[in-house]
Amino acid sequence: MTADVSSHALAATHKAAFGRQEGWGAGDFAGYLTDPKALVFGTELCFALVRLAGPEAEILTLATHPDVQRHGRATTLLRNALRHLAAVNVQEVFLDVSDQNTAARALYARCGFTGFSIRPNYYKNGTSAICMKAVLSAASSD
Repeated sequence: MTADVSSHALAATHKAAFGRQEGWGAGDFAGYLTDPKALVFGTELCFALVRLAGPEAEILTLATHPDVQRHGRATTLLRNALRHLAAVNVQEVFLDVSDQNTAARALYARCGFTGFSIRPNYYKNGTSAICMKAVLSAASSD
């Protein structure tokens, strides 16, 4: 997990990764950074924001700054986050990903996520969301 991140740096990376219109602002991240149920994994240049909910967790967002994409950082980050979540007894992890985001869909599939539903026209730009989940086990934390 990451202890020292700023909401402004997370927002800058998020906007760089998703575009100014889709990226979250510093105010969005500030609320999560003070939420005891929210965890940030990674660095300000490659991070995942996760919310805990009993035996489940939701990846609210995962972003990698374009300057450091395609070097395996997100894969390493996500695998480490899933190991940590399994170690604290999270059993399932959920997320939504745009059906147009082939790189993210491939990342999630590599890390054990499978699609289980579609949310049509979910995003502002009209694209649909694929709902995905990964089932964790105690063995995932080894």
